[in-house]
Amino acid sequence: MTHDLYIFGSAVRGEISSSSDIDVLAIPFTSEQSDYPHNWSVYSPEIIESYFRAGRLFAWHLHLESKCIFSAAPISYLSSLGVPAPYSTAREDVNELADMLWESLMEIRSETNNLIYELGIVYTAIRDIAMSASWYLMDRPCFSRNAPYILPIPCPLSAEAYLGAMLARHCSTRGSEHEIDGKRVASELLVAPLHAWVENIRSAT
Repeated sequence: MTHDLYIFGSAVRGEISSSSDIDVLAIPFTSEQSDYPHNWSVYSPEIIESYFRAGRLFAWHLHLESKCIFSAAPISYLSSLGVPAPYSTAREDVNELADMLWESLMEIRSETNNLIYELGIVYTAIRDIAMSASWYLMDRPCFSRNAPYILPIPCPLSAEAYLGAMLARHCSTRGSEHEIDGKRVASELLVAPLHAWVENIRSAT
């Protein structure tokens, strides 16, 4: 089995918490995706190269924050790709993420039966909007889960409600067990001026 292995995410940034997992990227050269644990990110070399050529935000994440923990080659595959192309789709990505945010908030307002799932989607949308906008608003892109509170445009949602939505995401995607007052988190999300926050971000980018 020939591959490169990397870690990225909160472990590399030093943001480990009790709800964190370890993000592992495998780039296989001779093996199949099914050969790796299901919770690893597995991408072919061709896909990763296309992301670097297109300037995808994920490529920048890997370029800036991944750490190679195994490579059979003298130079790791990501290092051989050099610097990704500029990230050029931030505005489009923010618009798509905003649509996802509004859709989930509408589901929450209509008293969905899948509250934990929708809270997790809201967290992901808010986090990723901030990550995308950081390309224009900061000296370098920010991939922290706390990106909404690091941007120069203040996030109007309380950190406690944001944390509750993040834990909801972990429950729905990782099977984690956390005590979440979903209704309280939902009520804060519904009154927070998130539309104004997104519009301020759109204007700035």
